[in-house]
Amino acid sequence: MARTEGVDTAELLAAGIREQIASEIDKAGQNEVFFLGRFDPVGLLHDVEVVARGTNSAVPVFLSRTDEGFQVLIHNHPGGDLTPSPADLSIASEAGARRLGFFIVNNDGSRVNRVVEPFPEQQEVAVEAAEIEDIFSSGGVFDKAFPDYEQRTGQVEMAKSVALALNQGDVAALEAGTGIGKSYAYLVPSILWAVKNRGRVVISTATIPLGEQLVHRDLPALQRVLGIDFRFSLIQGRRNYACRRKTKQVASEPEIFSDDDDRSSWVADIIDRLNQAKQGTRQEMPGEVPDDVWVDFQSTSDQSLKTRCPHYRECFYYEARRKAFGAHIVVVNHHLLFADLRLRRSTGDFDSDLVIPGYQKVVFDEGHHLEEVACHHLGAEVSRRGLLQVLGRLVSARGARRGKENGRLPWLRNHLSRHHQGRALELLSMDVMTRVRTVRGEIEAALDRLELRVLDATQLLGVAAGRDGGLMARIGEKEGLLPMTVVSPQLVEVRDSLDGLRGVLHHCLELLEDEPFEPEIEFQTAVVEMRAAMRSVVEQISSIDFVLGATGGIQPWIELASKPQKNLLVRAAPLRVDELLAEHLYGPVSTVILTSATLRVGESWNFLSDRLGWDHVERERLRREDFSSPFDWKRQVLLALPGDIPEPDRPGYDQRIGELILDTVRAADGRTFVLFTSHKALRKTAERVRASLQALGMPMLVQGEAPRSELIRKFIESGRAVLLGNQSYWEGIDVPGAALSCVIITRLPFRVPHHPLEQGRAEELEARGKSPFAHLALPRAVLGLRQGFGRLIRTLDDRGSVVIGDTRIVNKPYGKRFIDSLPECRQVTGPWNDVRAALEAFFLEADVKESIE
Repeated sequence: MARTEGVDTAELLAAGIREQIASEIDKAGQNEVFFLGRFDPVGLLHDVEVVARGTNSAVPVFLSRTDEGFQVLIHNHPGGDLTPSPADLSIASEAGARRLGFFIVNNDGSRVNRVVEPFPEQQEVAVEAAEIEDIFSSGGVFDKAFPDYEQRTGQVEMAKSVALALNQGDVAALEAGTGIGKSYAYLVPSILWAVKNRGRVVISTATIPLGEQLVHRDLPALQRVLGIDFRFSLIQGRRNYACRRKTKQVASEPEIFSDDDDRSSWVADIIDRLNQAKQGTRQEMPGEVPDDVWVDFQSTSDQSLKTRCPHYRECFYYEARRKAFGAHIVVVNHHLLFADLRLRRSTGDFDSDLVIPGYQKVVFDEGHHLEEVACHHLGAEVSRRGLLQVLGRLVSARGARRGKENGRLPWLRNHLSRHHQGRALELLSMDVMTRVRTVRGEIEAALDRLELRVLDATQLLGVAAGRDGGLMARIGEKEGLLPMTVVSPQLVEVRDSLDGLRGVLHHCLELLEDEPFEPEIEFQTAVVEMRAAMRSVVEQISSIDFVLGATGGIQPWIELASKPQKNLLVRAAPLRVDELLAEHLYGPVSTVILTSATLRVGESWNFLSDRLGWDHVERERLRREDFSSPFDWKRQVLLALPGDIPEPDRPGYDQRIGELILDTVRAADGRTFVLFTSHKALRKTAERVRASLQALGMPMLVQGEAPRSELIRKFIESGRAVLLGNQSYWEGIDVPGAALSCVIITRLPFRVPHHPLEQGRAEELEARGKSPFAHLALPRAVLGLRQGFGRLIRTLDDRGSVVIGDTRIVNKPYGKRFIDSLPECRQVTGPWNDVRAALEAFFLEADVKESIE
């Protein structure tokens, strides 16, 4: 490759800057130095600051500081050849995505290669309402491009509202009625804004499948028809991607990572699939890969060699990030965004690329999930299974029982024995691996004692175990709660054991870092493996500290489970996330848009305003709007409400629900979703109706008996199937047409009130003078029912019935809250025999109309 000399810096640098650069490089021993720089109004580089110093061939790069007003990254090549290396080009790409220049200079600062030119400052350009109308209106872009396109007023108005929020920096809660086409309503203005402003909008979805739908269906369609040059990318959590380096390790020594035949089969299948994978994600693998197998393949930040990795250029994870850096639309899921938000909360950095690329505009689809996702990521968990998995990844217990040594530390020992016979290898072999086995025994014994203490204490408190042997107890100092003093001694024992292991790992790491060896890449590999081992232990210690320190608005609790396998969990989570969202999301992020078909309870926004912290947003920034569904509910839907079925958990309920299901599917000729609120009820009912459905020639599809995508495919292909599903089937499923003509809701979706977190939330509401039922349990159940109801009608031509088998909706005073929150449709109420007759007449009428058409 030809040598790059660069150009003279005389016309680039302000007075004294060349001398400053040369001086700093000289102080660093003529090694590489990383600078950040700013330009003055006339374009001269007038300010440089040293950020890092390195070796003759490498220097660390910290892009997280680039939001401090710097405009260019600068580093030197000591040899004088200013040709960018592969690592330089990768960093230059990331810099360009952040609108930063990237320069390489020689050691005396006299020559420069301007790899990426600095970007000029620019003002935001607004998306105009006329642009939205040109795309969505009759005779517009969509009308010309999509067959059978019909303008929907709600969709146009919602798209304008999204554009306004992006232009003004609003926090907007936008309820989109079923069938409005909300995906296009937020995607189109987001694309327009991002392209106009050479910026980025993050779209966060509740699930990975919904994100994949946007990336594989909606965004490519918009790319084809809009005539706008825009780029988009889907980025998943790092651990969803395979690491090529770790895969090579496993492939070269499979016996280290495979301690039984089943695991060996998984390992072989994954290696084979990764040789052909395009994205290298877990979803591309054959079947549902077990967590304890995937962990040996997954990409993690603490095991990454970054630009020093020989696989960096073709790394699955970094390739996804590179695409995301240059994308106008970045699609993530809520869990990934909140993992990113948790990190930004700790650093105060909302512009740099952390877990996902930096952002100032974000749209949450299915925004009603935000409280639970935020609660999960702001809490902590310590479990028997989790602790033993961490230790098992270091040194496998199963391998030891079979006379083999498996895990990351045996691999590291073998790695060091091939490349370096030093003190770190001796300590690892003689002490560290033995210590892991000792700590495992100490922790198992401590957790066994903790379980006995909890069982004794809960028995005294009158806390009964469930029918499956499981037990759940709230921890606290109030009367009737499990005192923290019951739990803390053994947790402290576990922490002390882990801290001792952490100390030995840290000492081993120090010895390793003091004895560098060649090849350097093998040395760096050993270092990151040791750091990863130590970090996995430190994370468990941090979780224990969080639980032990839970006070105020943090609720701790403990769970004992015997099925499907023995486990003990101690958890802690915040009771409220409203102030945290206001401070760490709505405050620092310019535009936050939350959309869903279910943001209101009846006509009221109060429930989610309280739970999600909208009340903390400045009044002039907050907008709440609803956009009506285009469906003719009275023509398309019959709401069936029997009033003579026993209430849930009353004698006769299970039998009558089974009869209701069979009567309804006969009337609907199958084509029915049956929605439950618990797996136990689902399984019991499935066994009750299985033989009868088989006799009717209706395939019965049951959640858990196959992947969801396969069950939905079979349901659609059959045309007469009955699908039984639990919570995940209440939303996010789109089955248009006659294949889905009936939804049976067996029970109103109230959450279990005795869950410790729910009890803590109830107490918090009572302390504020509010009723837990009226301000939490009821409105949340109303939103859940609206989601289940929304599975039925997906197009203007769909017709069908929703049957609610929970008579509380008819017989309890609060039932009106549920009914008033549903669309106004035809309704039949009364004894089941009368309701069944109405259903039969409705489906007969629907079938006659379909045959005529």
